[in-house]
This record gives sequence, C-alpha cells and structure tokens, in this order.
Amino acid sequence: MGNPQSSFLKGFPFLSCWLIREDIETRCTELYSGVEELFKDYEGREHLVIDNKIFVNATDNTDPEIDILKKAIKYLTFQHPCWGEEMPNASVPLELEMANLVAKSKQVLSLLEVEELNAIIKVSVLSNEELRDFIHFQPSFGTIVYFDTPQLRGYVIISPLLLVEVMRSFVTGTICYNTYIHCYTP
Repeated sequence: MGNPQSSFLKGFPFLSCWLIREDIETRCTELYSGVEELFKDYEGREHLVIDNKIFVNATDNTDPEIDILKKAIKYLTFQHPCWGEEMPNASVPLELEMANLVAKSKQVLSLLEVEELNAIIKVSVLSNEELRDFIHFQPSFGTIVYFDTPQLRGYVIISPLLLVEVMRSFVTGTICYNTYIHCYTP
C-alpha cells in the first residue's frame, strides 16, 4: 500500500479511525437524541424528518444503510404534494443541458453561466422572468439548489448531491474528530 506519509502529507501526522460496532450504535443513538433535543421546540419541527434513524458509513459503498436511505428518500419524494402534477415544459431543454453538465462532473454554475446556457438553447429560450422563476421554483423538485442570499445569490448548484457530500463530510469529520481519532505518526 506504500508509505502513508507521502510528500503531500510530509510533516502532518497520519490519522486512522476505527470503531467497534457497539460504539457506532451508541454514537448513532446519542446523535439522534441530540438532534431531537436540538429541534424539540422548533416551530417547524413537523417538517423535519428525523424519525428514520439511518447511520450511513461514508467509507463503505456497500453499507446496507445506503439502500435504506435511498428508500426513505424515494418514499418522501412520492409523498411530496406536487408529485404527479403536470408541469410546464418550457424549461425542460435547460434542465436537460444542466443534467448533461452534471454528467460531465460540473456541479455549480454561476448565474451568468446559467443565463448563457439558457441563451444558447435554440428550442426554448426562457425570458429573464421565466429564468428567475425557474431558478426559484426548481429547488422544490430537488433538481437544483439555489440560495437567495447575498453571499450565494450568484450561484446555482446543479448537482444537489454535492450538498449531501458536503454534509457527509461534516458529520463524518465531527464524529471522528470529537470521539474516535487515534493518531499515528510513522
């Protein structure tokens, strides 16, 4: 496997993490209890889905919890009040172009890039107002993510799974760094 301390990591300690199955189950219970406590008085609590206690091992692609998570997401998708409704199709060419970019590993576009992408679509170019509505409405379908805040207003996340990876890195990092780190310096 080679030297764990490559030239890239020279001068930094080599970290390895491991857990015993009982530790994972205990930690999972503690995490969910903490989340429930955190949101117990939150006025939007009924909109949070934290009943399914799913704990995905981010380092194992064969973790059976991933399938449980997929089924839970699929179930919630079908429960969405707009599921099955007819939608206007003027934005479909733009959606397809964005999907093609995601397939080519593009995950975030600037607003200017979205406008340029819209302009080159000859089949159905959205007006500025339609494009604005598209950017604000599409997140409800989970195809893009747009934050209408001053710091993020200029960007559109065209691969919502990027946020899942970001959140997974926070959760995994927090668990490892707070509880289960064993340092090894070769």
